[in-house]
Amino acid sequence: MTHTSGAPILLIQKIRIFLYSDRMNVIRLSAVLICLSCLGLPVQAGTWKAAGLVFSDELGGFRIDSVSGAGTLEDPVVIRQRVAGTEPTVLVVRLDPDGDQIGRAFTERNYLKISIVAEIVNESRRAWAGFDFELQEILGQPSVYRDGLSFDQVRSFGKRKFVSDRFNLFTDLTEPYDRVRFEQGHVDPGEMASFTYFVTDVTPINEFYVVQEPKLLTAQRDPDGALIRYAFHRGHP
Repeated sequence: MTHTSGAPILLIQKIRIFLYSDRMNVIRLSAVLICLSCLGLPVQAGTWKAAGLVFSDELGGFRIDSVSGAGTLEDPVVIRQRVAGTEPTVLVVRLDPDGDQIGRAFTERNYLKISIVAEIVNESRRAWAGFDFELQEILGQPSVYRDGLSFDQVRSFGKRKFVSDRFNLFTDLTEPYDRVRFEQGHVDPGEMASFTYFVTDVTPINEFYVVQEPKLLTAQRDPDGALIRYAFHRGHP
């Protein structure tokens, strides 16, 4: 596993506009950076390499702490990360142009086959009652059947189950898009959840995306005030 830092996030870039050489402005900038760190927000985006792939948190909303593993069942790629809010975040995955063939997450037929364990810490102020993962080849557009990218629809890993240590139910929502959902459990603020899932791409491209979306649970009542059901919704930190 290797890690390299990327460009500073946009907020830091804006702060630099107001930076002058006098000591007072340097002190003010230092204070802002300390506050960002206290809030658990990433000061810099970064990239991590493992299994012939590059993983990035460059689109913001969460922070990767480490990535390791070969992507096999015995040695899955483990992505340790922290999420500060409750809005969807996007993990960027690229082929490593500098990686050699040894350890690449490819089969003898040269298609992508990778086992992933996402270890995610809830740093928001809301409990998570579910969690979705969605694959996209084009950012903002759900993956479709003909693009070859899927949560192992080709069964390269056999009948291995997608599992979580905090949620009991797994639902496959791969049509009309590639999405999986974990529910029947919860993750309180400050706690970590582990999710195991499998990704294959029979026509590999240089870049794809994994949308990660925490689900909140709210109670809905009838006009008389009686509780009628619980429902998922997207929330705010």
